[in-house]
Amino acid sequence: MRSVLTVIVIPLLLSMLGCASAPGSGDLGTGQAAVTPIAPGKGIDDFVLVDCLLPGQIRQLGTRMTYLAPRRSVKSTKSDCAIRGGEFVLFDRSDYSRAHQTLLPKAQGGDPIAQTYLGEIYEKGLGLAAPDYASAANWYRKAAEQNHAPAQTNLGSLYERGLGVPQDKTQSLDWYRRAAGLTSDRLIFESTLKAQQAAFKRELALRNQVAASLRQQLRKASASQPSRPATAPAASGPDQAALQRQAESQRRDAESEAERVRRELHAVQQLKQSESASGKSSDPGKTAQLGKLELTRNEQYRALLDTSRQLTLAQ
Repeated sequence: MRSVLTVIVIPLLLSMLGCASAPGSGDLGTGQAAVTPIAPGKGIDDFVLVDCLLPGQIRQLGTRMTYLAPRRSVKSTKSDCAIRGGEFVLFDRSDYSRAHQTLLPKAQGGDPIAQTYLGEIYEKGLGLAAPDYASAANWYRKAAEQNHAPAQTNLGSLYERGLGVPQDKTQSLDWYRRAAGLTSDRLIFESTLKAQQAAFKRELALRNQVAASLRQQLRKASASQPSRPATAPAASGPDQAALQRQAESQRRDAESEAERVRRELHAVQQLKQSESASGKSSDPGKTAQLGKLELTRNEQYRALLDTSRQLTLAQ
């Protein structure tokens, strides 16, 4: 039995940790985040951030076992995702009607990221006459049942507020617990949280790099526009209108991501209150995990708000 468990569990743990320690992911010990530099002037796709699902990696365990690691979801530019052979989900927040049309087939095909984005569109009424909380709950549930943490948090939030579903504090806390990833195994929790922090730092560095590149390109486009005669052809590369639209889309995306993290922070705080109000002796290990999650989400929330401000300046 032990040998069977070893064959199953060890590759799984290695694949989880490999997402954080793969080449180019940065040094977890120092918290540095490595991203591929953006080559300015290549095209608008260099400034479009997407959720990229990379192919699984073939890995070697010891001298006898080779296995295929799970596919990894990372934030990258549209062009970089294509170069790396990935499949991406694009949510263009500057055009919600087109975003809905693009997301719907992927969501119907079972993609949890697309399902969660559709849930957000319906919950906030983006591009709609009014919010549709019942449809939002339906899409969130489909993704949540696939263990997609953002959807679990959002579904818990709907249960807490009684929007689209009956108000149910127990259901809300249950989804919050599942999203938080609390576990009695301290090593697994610490490793997972460390991997999440490393992934967030890489994503934040990429967001800030895109914001800086957009500001630079917009300054160039603005400076060259007055001197160009009306009959002269436009310069090569993305025009000012396209850059401004992309800056607005990325600003809204950063704000939405900040809102997601704020909800996760709220969920952790609700779990802490529930533990305190239960009247039972609190588990020191769980209390410590909730404390670390609260601190981490606070830092992430502030960082994303700062990125949103940078993108506002880019316009």
